[in-house]
Amino acid sequence: MIDGETVGGEPSTGQAGLEPAGPCRHRGYGLVELLVVLAMATVLFATAIPRLAATVHEHRLRGAAIHLRGLFRQVRARAAAEARYIGVVFDEVDGDPVYSIYADGNANGIRRADIRRGIDVRIREPYRISETFPGVRYGSLPAGAAEPFFPGLRIGRSKIISFSPIGASTSGTVFLSNQYKIVYCVVVLGSTSRVRIARYRGNGWESM
Repeated sequence: MIDGETVGGEPSTGQAGLEPAGPCRHRGYGLVELLVVLAMATVLFATAIPRLAATVHEHRLRGAAIHLRGLFRQVRARAAAEARYIGVVFDEVDGDPVYSIYADGNANGIRRADIRRGIDVRIREPYRISETFPGVRYGSLPAGAAEPFFPGLRIGRSKIISFSPIGASTSGTVFLSNQYKIVYCVVVLGSTSRVRIARYRGNGWESM
C-alpha cells in the first residue's frame, strides 16, 4: 500500500483480518443450541422414566395373574387325570399369602382338618408369588375414598380352591395389585371351574 492505496487492487478499509472465518462465526450459536437440546433431552428422559417403570410393573402384575390362571388350570386338569380332588391352599406367612397344592387322601375333598392329620398330602411346596414377580402383592391398598379396597383373597374361610375329578370347583377370587394402584383379579367360577382374568379400570372390571 502506497499513500492509502493498494497496489493493483481496491482501496484498503483498515478492517482487514478483523472478521473471523466462517465456521468460527457460528461456533457460539452451536454451543447454545447443543445446551438447549441436552436440556430438552434431560426433561424428556426424566418424564419417561416413571412411565417406563409403571409399564414394567404392570407387565409383572399381568404376568402374575397369568401365572395363577395357568396354575388353576393345571390343578383342574390334574384332578381330572388322577380322579381325585386337588386343591390350591392359601396361607399367610409373615403377612404375605403363599400357596401350596394338596391332594385328597380320603375322597371327601381338600379340608384343613385332613391337612393337619396328614390325610390330604402336600404335592407342591409353599410358593410366594412375589418371589417370581417382584412388586406384586395380594389385594390393593386403600389409597382414597374414591378407590375401592379389594381383599387379597375372596375364597371363603378355608382359603382353599379345590377342583373335583368331574370338573367342578369351589368359587374364589384372588386380587393382585402393585405400587401403581393397578389391580388385576383371577376368578374361578365354581359351577364350570372356568378361570378368567380381569383388570380394574376405575369404574368396573375389564376381562382380559
